[in-house]
Amino acid sequence: MPMEIKARDLLAAGWQEGPRLGAALRRARELEASGLEREPLLVQLEQEFPKLTPRVPLRATPAPFTEALLAESPGELSNLEACRTRMRELLRMPVIEAGALMPDACPSSPEKASIPVGGAIAVRNAIIPGAHSADICCSMFASFFPATHPVGEMMDQLQKLTHFGAGGRPRGQQWSSPVLQEPVWDNPFLSGLRSRAQDFLGTQGDGNHFAYLGEVRFAAQDLSRLREAGHETLADKLSRFDGHFRVLVTHHGSRGLGADVYKRGQKAARQWCDHNAQEVPDTAAWIPADSAEGQSYWEALQYVGRWTRENHRLIHQAFLDRLGLDAAVQLGNEHNFVWKQGDLFFHGKGATPAWKDESGRPLVGIIPLNMGREILLVLGADKASSLSFCPHGAGRNQSRSATLRPFKDADGNIDPQRVQQVLAEHTPGLDIRWHSGKPDLSESPIGYKDATKVKEEITRHGLATVFAEIRPLGCIMAGEADEQPWQRARREKKAAHKAERREGDSQIDEDLAP
Repeated sequence: MPMEIKARDLLAAGWQEGPRLGAALRRARELEASGLEREPLLVQLEQEFPKLTPRVPLRATPAPFTEALLAESPGELSNLEACRTRMRELLRMPVIEAGALMPDACPSSPEKASIPVGGAIAVRNAIIPGAHSADICCSMFASFFPATHPVGEMMDQLQKLTHFGAGGRPRGQQWSSPVLQEPVWDNPFLSGLRSRAQDFLGTQGDGNHFAYLGEVRFAAQDLSRLREAGHETLADKLSRFDGHFRVLVTHHGSRGLGADVYKRGQKAARQWCDHNAQEVPDTAAWIPADSAEGQSYWEALQYVGRWTRENHRLIHQAFLDRLGLDAAVQLGNEHNFVWKQGDLFFHGKGATPAWKDESGRPLVGIIPLNMGREILLVLGADKASSLSFCPHGAGRNQSRSATLRPFKDADGNIDPQRVQQVLAEHTPGLDIRWHSGKPDLSESPIGYKDATKVKEEITRHGLATVFAEIRPLGCIMAGEADEQPWQRARREKKAAHKAERREGDSQIDEDLAP
C-alpha cells in the first residue's frame, strides 16, 4: 500500500512553496482517501490547483532613476536622501523599468518601498496600487471667467457651496450627476460603492486640498506661445475679455470612493504577489495588467478618474451659477494616477504628466505652489529622462508635525495670535479662509518648499515651459477640525503628565541644590 502523500511529494511533482501548497495537499489526501491512484490523483490535482511558476525574485540592483532637483541645505539634503532610499527599495521590483524624482520630491511614508511624493515610475504590464496611493486621481481643475464681481463676494459664494472635512455631504443635501448612472457597478472593484460615489460628490476633503481664486492676464506673447504649440483654439478662447480672467482652481481627489477602490486593489495585489513573487512590501505589490483582475482594476481606475473630474466640474458649475457666469475655458490634470502607453503603465504620485497628446501637442498643466503664490500654467516638455513628468506643486522638506513644532508650547498648544501673525506675513492682502474656522499652519506657505526655487528647477531641468501665471486673490482650505471630546481628554491627560514631570524635575533640582 503506498504511503500517504506528503508535501515533499507535491514539491517533487512541480508545485511551489507558498500559501496554496497546504490547500493542495489537503485536496490530494481527499482524492487519495477516495481510492484514486497516485498518477491520476496528480492529474486531477493539477486541474484544481494549477502548478505555480517559480515565484519572481526582486531585482538584485534597483532599476535606474533620475533626479530633477537640487538639494543644498541640510534639510533639503536629508529630504532627498530619504526619497532616494525609498526609490531604491521600490525600484527593486521586477516589473519597474525606470523612475524619476521631481523638484517637489519628499517622502510620502516611512514604509519600505513607498513611492515619494513627486515620484514617477514606468511599470511593465502591471499596476501598483501603492504607487498611485489611496487618493486616486488627486488632481487640478481650473475655470477661467470674466472679472465682473468683487473678490469678497466671490469668496463668500465659494465658501457657501464647497464642502471640506471628513465624510460626505449630509443626506438631503447630496448632489447628483449622470456619472452615478454609468453601468460600472458590477466591476468587482466598484461593486457596492455607488452610495459612496453619491455621498462624496461635491466635497473636497482635507489636508492640502483647496479652492483657490486667482487672476490672470494673458499677454500677446503668452497666446502666441500657445498657438505655436498647436493650441490655437485654447489661445483664441483665452484672448477674449482682452485676455483678463478671474480663475477658480480646485485641488482634490476621489474622496471615499477612491479610498475604497484603492483598498480593494491593494488586497488583490497583495494576494497575487504572495503567490507569485518574493519579498514584495505592501507598498510595492502589483496586479498583472493582462490578468482578469488587472483589467477590472484598470477599468475601475478609469471610472474613478471620470468621477473625480465630474466632482471638480460640479463644484465649479455651482460657483459660476451663483455668479451668473459661464466659463470661457476649463482645464484640468491629474497627479496621483496611472497612465498607459503601450504595455508600459506610468505611475505618478504627486507628478504631473508633461508629455505630448495624441495630436503631438504638449500637454497643458496646472502647478500650484502655495496659497500665497502664483499657480503656474505650463506646457509639458516631454523630457524622456524624467519619464515626461513635471512636479505637481512645491512639496515639503519636513513633515507637518515638524513644521508646527516650533510654534507649540510645552503643553502642545499653539498661540492663535502667532498663527495669525505668520499668515499675515506670508499671505499679505489675500482673502484666506479655513472651512473649519481654524487655521492649519502646516498648510500655510511655511509648510512647503521654497516656491521660487521649485519654479526655477522646472526650467533648469527642462521639465516644462511656464507660459502664464495665475496671481492669488484668495484661498479656502479645510483647516483644523474641531477637537473631539476624546481628543481633548487625551491632550489634557498628556499635558497633566508633562506638568507632573516638570514639577518632579523641579523638586529634584531643589533637593540637589547646595
